[in-house]
Amino acid sequence: MNKTININLGGIFFHIDEIAYTKLKRYLDAIGKSLNDDPQGKDEILADIEQRISELLSEKISNERQVINEKNIDEVIAVMGQPEDYIYDDELFQEPQPKKRTAKKMYRDGKDKILGGVSSGLGYYFGIDAAWVRIIWILITLIFGTGILVYIVLWIILPEANTTAEELEMKGEPVNIDNIERTIKEEYAKIEEKVKNTDFTKVKSGLQDFIDTIGNILMVLLKFIGKFIGVLLLIIAASVLIATIIGLFSWGSVEILGFGKEYIQIPDFLGSSMIPQWILILFFFLSISIPFIFLFVLGLNILSKEKKTMGMTANLSLLGVWIVSLFALVFAGIEHSNQFSSSSTQIKNYEYDISPADTLRIVMHGNDKLANRKFLYRSNRLETVEDSLGNELLYSSYVHLDVRKSSSDKMMVKIVKSARAYNKKMAKDQANKIQYRFQNNDNILDLSAYFLTPIDTKNNRPKVDVILYVPEGQYVYFDHSSRSFLYDIKNVQDLYDADMVQHYFKMDTDGLNCTDCQTTKKTGDVNLKINKEGVKLFIKDGKDSVKVKLDENGIEVK
Repeated sequence: MNKTININLGGIFFHIDEIAYTKLKRYLDAIGKSLNDDPQGKDEILADIEQRISELLSEKISNERQVINEKNIDEVIAVMGQPEDYIYDDELFQEPQPKKRTAKKMYRDGKDKILGGVSSGLGYYFGIDAAWVRIIWILITLIFGTGILVYIVLWIILPEANTTAEELEMKGEPVNIDNIERTIKEEYAKIEEKVKNTDFTKVKSGLQDFIDTIGNILMVLLKFIGKFIGVLLLIIAASVLIATIIGLFSWGSVEILGFGKEYIQIPDFLGSSMIPQWILILFFFLSISIPFIFLFVLGLNILSKEKKTMGMTANLSLLGVWIVSLFALVFAGIEHSNQFSSSSTQIKNYEYDISPADTLRIVMHGNDKLANRKFLYRSNRLETVEDSLGNELLYSSYVHLDVRKSSSDKMMVKIVKSARAYNKKMAKDQANKIQYRFQNNDNILDLSAYFLTPIDTKNNRPKVDVILYVPEGQYVYFDHSSRSFLYDIKNVQDLYDADMVQHYFKMDTDGLNCTDCQTTKKTGDVNLKINKEGVKLFIKDGKDSVKVKLDENGIEVK
């Protein structure tokens, strides 16, 4: 019959028989003696060993009245190891022998945390650096929006590794005397280092800890935002640089081969300066690309720990080239504006007798031999074409058509040709070079939807305005071909220009009045029109007015 002893081991109360107690005491004394040569952290090591032994003994009893016997102590010693099996000296810790790994347990790491230590604990469990886990949390939060919620849940359910044994389990290392002592010594060394570098005149309060935690969170977010900006700068800068290189060589190839020039729209001032065009185009590309070269290097410096630099000489050289390019472009722009600062018009009037009883039909036509287009439309683009004799000319459809009330009984067609140049005389000469044709046969006014001008007038901004004066009482019909060329024509119903085509109008005192527009009601300053194309409402109150258009495309309010 053995005597039973009550003991407190690692904060847990046990009933243990006398033989088992004696064996356990000798075991702990032996461990204590093995630590005599290195008393640093001895108490902490013994406390962690006792904590681990108490955990193992707790697993072996089914109720609090059960007595620990000698067999239970032998089983614990088999797990923890014999004291004489370990030699604790400096050489052992400098060159640790490989140890058998055990199954990892998931904990929160309280010694390496920004918030709750979840990321560090997961890093140990999956064998990756905690920084990558934190980046994954940020990406999950940005993409799915659930990262914060999952983190909080793990923060709640995962225990924190408070003891040395739990830290070893978190790292997947065996919980034995060797590893416990090594871990304690490493922690003790870290504490000593912190103590040496700590200014004890500054003691952190709870509020300071909270502020530091918020600061750490902000630093992580700022680092992530910085990396994101770096990637964005690299992508944008690389894309622009590649585009400028392709654009430069594509333009050069087209110019050398001599085809496709009409598809490349070079700014006017690049072709009218005393500086050669190819030099200005090169300056144009350099002025765009050089800033993005610096942005590309900046993006590399943001993403890389090692500073990337092109050197002071290269930086100053690029800056100098960029400044010269800008000055050259500014000079060319000023020179161009001076060359084409004056405008002039050349006007010709053509009068025709017309019977009010007959309807004047307005039709516009193109020229398939010069420019084969499926639809006629107004554009200020100049296109190089060849006439029947092989001469190069500029083709443009920049034609405006306006219809106004005539002051006489005759119909008059006014052709206004305009151009810009260095002075009035030169502008007038360029305007006279514009070739525009029309004809009036049997009350059909056939207008050209284009005009031709010499190749050297490209930068003179040539333009043609056709103004038709119609006597009062005359009926007018707009063919669909004129839709794109009608320009701000005054009418009683205040219809949009594009809506006037394929309708009959009569010239009244107030302007053109639609005679076949459906369901038109006008009361005072309210004009309502409803037809198959939709609903149009015009309301005028003094100087203020509003236009509302409702059709299949939605509502438009002006």
